[in-house]
Amino acid sequence: MALKTFVKISEVSNLSDARYCAGMTVNLMGFDLKKGNSTYVSPENFMELTGWLSGVDFVGEYDNASEDAIKESIKDYEIHYLQTDNPAIIPLFPDFKRVLRFDMDKVTDAEKVKETMQKVTDEVEFFLFESGNGNHYKENVVKQVLELAKDYPVILGFNIDDKNVMNLVENTEIKGISLKGGEEIRPGYKDFDELADILETLEIDDTVEE
Repeated sequence: MALKTFVKISEVSNLSDARYCAGMTVNLMGFDLKKGNSTYVSPENFMELTGWLSGVDFVGEYDNASEDAIKESIKDYEIHYLQTDNPAIIPLFPDFKRVLRFDMDKVTDAEKVKETMQKVTDEVEFFLFESGNGNHYKENVVKQVLELAKDYPVILGFNIDDKNVMNLVENTEIKGISLKGGEEIRPGYKDFDELADILETLEIDDTVEE
């Protein structure tokens, strides 16, 4: 099984998401490691969720956490990528692959975003653009991000559904997409509809007909 593009899942906080997304061969699985956030994953829970997984890299999502807070936390997790909203953090953790996130709900100056990307591009694996509140944006906003994808490794994490995902993958220069995990209805039970629809649209049929 494989997917037609690079996929990151953000804010994984339950075993249902972890199992399903690993089975769908996503590339990156992100966990909120900033204490105080509603989706925060403790070191113990992180081990429970990731201990049996293979073939997927783990991302520590630190939002706008300070350098000291990240240093205090990161030693308790086995992660491959460090994700931050603060570009000043990027050069401080050279031992990790790094993702710089732009929250579209807070972005107000497209030129400033581009300037920031230029400054850290050699130290960043990906630039992630997503809506922290799950908002849907007008197409002109999407086009601005797609323009940036022509020059930078951009992962798109907003305005994506099973109807437009193949067009984005096949007709733009984005590196990949990002989707969000969610809360379980009750332990072990979860409504996968939206997430599953998109991933199944991206799934490559590798069955061989005789």
